[in-house]
Amino acid sequence: MEALHKIAGVDLNGDRDKDRASRASLPLNRQASHKSFSSSRGNRLDADYPPVPAIDPAQLDDGGPKQAPPQRTSHDTATSSGTDTASTDDFVWGASHPCFPHPNPHCLPASAEHATTRVIRVRRDWLQSGDLYPQYANVYPEILDPLVTDDDFRFLVSNINARLKAAFDPFSTRAWVDTWMGVMTGFLWDDFGMTGAKRAEKGLEQFLEHWNRGKEKEGREVRVVQPRRTGFMSLDFVVPDPGIDAMGGGNDDEDEREGEGGIGPAD
Repeated sequence: MEALHKIAGVDLNGDRDKDRASRASLPLNRQASHKSFSSSRGNRLDADYPPVPAIDPAQLDDGGPKQAPPQRTSHDTATSSGTDTASTDDFVWGASHPCFPHPNPHCLPASAEHATTRVIRVRRDWLQSGDLYPQYANVYPEILDPLVTDDDFRFLVSNINARLKAAFDPFSTRAWVDTWMGVMTGFLWDDFGMTGAKRAEKGLEQFLEHWNRGKEKEGREVRVVQPRRTGFMSLDFVVPDPGIDAMGGGNDDEDEREGEGGIGPAD
């Protein structure tokens, strides 16, 4: 059983993994926005990546090295003394952080909305159902506060996950009925939109539209993009630009040239 747990990625060594953080807070070492994406894009190419270790031909065995190259560690967990210390944050600040403000891909690149809004992306949780049907991680990004409270976020994600399971679970009774009806009618049952998946998907879209209208009436500048637009790979919240630097560092010369303006499209 221990080997199966390791293959499945289950850790039973302590309560820290059992009580994994259900809230993703902003890191303390983040920097305010002071550069455009044009300069950040250039700095991304000069990022400090570890050098690729040279492979000795004598170590090759069946076309591959005997030892795997060392993996890059976070600056939060690496210590000079060689002893491991507990990280203050489970997530490293970057594109994979739940609070990271991504550029808005749901509008025109030259539009004003693209320059003034960002996307907070809730990732898909593959541990709940694998690839049978989409489920989203119930980790609250604190950057959404106060636009979306913790209770509102968990209510939204739980409803979306329940609707997605009802729509795309291949082992449900409705899925078996739709399969037999499709075969018996030459798949006209599917063409007429009588399947449970299509009806549940329409219900999900209406639910999100109602949620977005409710937030608009409350005066909160936040909306959820329909999961169908992202291929059900993520749940995107469109929010105003929070003014957090996308790269967390950069060139001092570029900072002096570009001044202290917010993130925006390149001139």
